[in-house]
Amino acid sequence: MEKNNEFVEKLVHINRITKVVKGGRRFGFSALVVVGNQNGKIGIAHAKAKQVPDAIKKANELARRNLVQIPLKEGRTIHHDIFGKDGAGKIKLRSAPKGTGIIAGGPVRAVCEVLGIKDIVAKSLGTANPHNVIRACLKALLKQNSPKNLSILRTLNTTTQVRSKKTRVGRGIGSGKGKTCGRGVKGQKSSSGVAIKSFEGGQMPLFRRLPKRGFNPIKKEKIAKLNLNKIQSMIDKKIISQTNILNLESFKKAKIISNTFNKIKILGSGEIKDKIDLSVDYISKSAKEKLEKNGSKINLKQKI
Repeated sequence: MEKNNEFVEKLVHINRITKVVKGGRRFGFSALVVVGNQNGKIGIAHAKAKQVPDAIKKANELARRNLVQIPLKEGRTIHHDIFGKDGAGKIKLRSAPKGTGIIAGGPVRAVCEVLGIKDIVAKSLGTANPHNVIRACLKALLKQNSPKNLSILRTLNTTTQVRSKKTRVGRGIGSGKGKTCGRGVKGQKSSSGVAIKSFEGGQMPLFRRLPKRGFNPIKKEKIAKLNLNKIQSMIDKKIISQTNILNLESFKKAKIISNTFNKIKILGSGEIKDKIDLSVDYISKSAKEKLEKNGSKINLKQKI
């Protein structure tokens, strides 16, 4: 362990790499290093070189550029028990009372020493690979919450409320959180925004009993349509009289239109010879022109 410019540098692991080429073997070295100021700051790095000193130097420089701050309780231990995982590396860290010391081995001891932790109990539960163990240890340390951080999250010492954004899973490949992600892979339920709650215990579900294209409106206008040639034909057959006012009721009484209709519209197909007195709801433009030319009277209940 070396102290340099208030930072402690500790070599965790060196690995020799052999590359077989035509002329023989070429050796390289990789170094795993932890750097810390023994006051909550730590950085880890891995570097390669042809010689061991060069690999260690490169790793130290890289670790100094990637320092992170870890909150410590009383400057000697962690605030609470934490669990960390990286790949196959799993580690459990537990806070300890004063005088316990560092009960840890290998890479975890190196991390605790450069970080400034004096009392801790650690247990590695997964692989013994130093790279995975050391990364799992750092992830666990970053997961802990200090009382200051918790007070900020609970908005006790600040007016701004910190809220973590909810992860929206199953929103397509572009979301980065999975395509269906827990919704299954087939059928209507796997689509976003679909929730089918229609089982009614063996009877026909309500949504299948309802019409597919909506309801028939209660106040729907039922408009009967009559052409001029039809009216002229009825006058010639003396079913209706041109002297009377021709309206919806008179047409219904003569049984020209059904009683289900509540309004009437006159259309301009054909010709009309006799003068008539009309009282209708609607009239087409061509029918109006022919009746006005004929000298008939038109009384519209509603404007076109």
